[in-house]
Amino acid sequence: RFEKMVTASLFKSHFENADDAIRSRLNEQFRMHPQIMDMVNHFYEGQLACGIKDPDQKRSHGLTLANVEGGSPLLTPSDHVLWVDTTYNLRNEIHREDMSGNQPLRTNRLEAELIAETLEQINRESATQGYSPSQKRKVGVVSFYANQCREIRAAMRRRRPQATNGRYECLDVEVNTVIRYQGKEKPIILVSLVRHDGHDPRRSGNQPRRRSSKANVARFEFINVAFSRAQLNWV
Repeated sequence: RFEKMVTASLFKSHFENADDAIRSRLNEQFRMHPQIMDMVNHFYEGQLACGIKDPDQKRSHGLTLANVEGGSPLLTPSDHVLWVDTTYNLRNEIHREDMSGNQPLRTNRLEAELIAETLEQINRESATQGYSPSQKRKVGVVSFYANQCREIRAAMRRRRPQATNGRYECLDVEVNTVIRYQGKEKPIILVSLVRHDGHDPRRSGNQPRRRSSKANVARFEFINVAFSRAQLNWV
């Protein structure tokens, strides 16, 4: 009962209990490209509609993220949502979140390194698009855990040891938790989910596993906030 008092949304409670005559839902959004909207529309019963005219042009990012192994790029200018599967590492071994004994640290160093490398690619691409130290592209990095935010900042500094807080020539990067990102938006958002307990889908017939509803990464309110901060694309 006391947990509900400090975690429940007062607005949500009043809205759900209000008479239909005095409540209304605003369903037209002007932030996200439709590809991102389609992903979070699950939380709005499919009622969200995109109010942006010509979103492909107005939410264009122009980025291409190369595949280091060759072949097709991971992301093209027509892609506004990209999922990166970190179930396996580069040696094709099962990967799990960082642990101290049996205690999860709520960090994932592989994800942190991938985000730092992705920021380097976006910085290089942005330089070719005319972004500069005087006009930087804004990028947000979101995680569900403060420990992972610190791990990501450390990974950024490892690539740029001479730069304070891993600063980039063409990027203005903010790394923060999903709670801190409520009410914010960025042209590009990278999301680090962190949690992976070592479950190998190849040995279980790809049967899905449910995470405790108390885990940050499983709370639909947090998921909705994290995935809906982006205007153009998120990774």
